[in-house]
Amino acid sequence: MRGKAKPEIKRLRSNLDRSLFPSAAPNSLRFHGWEAGLVLVCFVALAMALQFLRAGPEDSIKALFAEDGPIYLAGALDKGFFDSLTTPYAEYLVLLPRSIAELATIPSLRYAPEVMSLSAAFIAAISALAVWVASAGLIRSLGLRAVLVALVLLPPAGGLETVVSATNVAWYTSFATFWLLLWRPQTTWGAALGGLLILVSGLSSPVMFFYLPLAVLRMIAVRDIRDGLIVGSYALALAIQLPVTLLSDASAESTWSINILVTLLQRVVSGSAIGLELSRHGWVAWGWPFLLAICLGVAAVLIALAARATSGRLFAAIAVPTAVVMFIVSCYQRAVGDAMVWPHDFSSAIGGRYALVPALLVASAVLVLVDSCARSVRGRPWAAVAIVAVLLLGLVTSFGGDANRKMPSWSRSVRNGAVLCHDRNVSDVTVFVTPEGTTMPISCEHLESEYTAPAP
Repeated sequence: MRGKAKPEIKRLRSNLDRSLFPSAAPNSLRFHGWEAGLVLVCFVALAMALQFLRAGPEDSIKALFAEDGPIYLAGALDKGFFDSLTTPYAEYLVLLPRSIAELATIPSLRYAPEVMSLSAAFIAAISALAVWVASAGLIRSLGLRAVLVALVLLPPAGGLETVVSATNVAWYTSFATFWLLLWRPQTTWGAALGGLLILVSGLSSPVMFFYLPLAVLRMIAVRDIRDGLIVGSYALALAIQLPVTLLSDASAESTWSINILVTLLQRVVSGSAIGLELSRHGWVAWGWPFLLAICLGVAAVLIALAARATSGRLFAAIAVPTAVVMFIVSCYQRAVGDAMVWPHDFSSAIGGRYALVPALLVASAVLVLVDSCARSVRGRPWAAVAIVAVLLLGLVTSFGGDANRKMPSWSRSVRNGAVLCHDRNVSDVTVFVTPEGTTMPISCEHLESEYTAPAP
């Protein structure tokens, strides 16, 4: 019996190597030595600049947005270093946002938005770089990989709440983790860096739980120590994050609603094709006929590509169901289906973070299948050009500043709080963060350096 099992396992591993975990072509990066370092620096700088451009450079760099202030910065100020990093939030560990907040406490507090925004943009850029490297085996076309990286940096379905946000940066690393689980590292140091990103991401988000089937397949297909570093990092993160989540006493009240399925169509299916903004405007203008047309179009494209592709079907069969299950379960657990759904003649960007990774997974399935079809078609692949044009249209139309990230000015609020501490001899004060009307308390001992600071 054992003898019969070995050929079956060997055949399974061979099929997985060929269809799901292929190695990248030799010299796929085409840069080495100092050239590679220069390209890396230029890419990260451009990637960060594009994120700030999309979020509104004057607003996002000066604002502590949503949980960045009251949860993460406040936790870094009030708790010890290790206590802060190991404190769960919303049922799970959030290592990345808390680490960014710890960095923001090093300089004067008036620079906290700059530190947190730059850190979030940097991590998103690194995540996009990881996707570029890890997708080389399944997407051979440099142009299609560049499109995927652009979608990661500026996710059209995520909305502006996910851009330049320390709170939401783990969504980017979570998507990179999906691709890193598919990656065949060519060097040990590369595998170690990829494993580190997987570990940090797994300790920052529960999204990794949805990748368990893929991780099991990856474990079956392990070849060497480099593959072991990838799988081992995922297993270690799972072993730490899962007990924390199961033992958490801060569980949300899960709520099922049919609106979760409607929101799936509005945010994930339509959002993966044309982005959040075009989906919103189309829904307000034409309602269900528009939404059904887009969803049927996405389904038709996936089916047609899968029928013609010579590879990538298994990837699509994993990526698309993972996207659907992830979105439905997340909306159910967080009870946000009714809050995110668009009623008749109305739309909003609330909860865009929940659609970020699922929509990128659907787009990834399309790009992998397009790459396979393009390699098997002679002449100019007009269908591939049309699909890429639609994806880029959704990206381009997603630019624009967010009014919620404007005033009040964080630096002015901190300065005013310091004046109150000094003049009224109080122990703590309340400062304002964005969106307008949100506040957070700060102990006056943290504002001593602001007493004599020049007014902004």
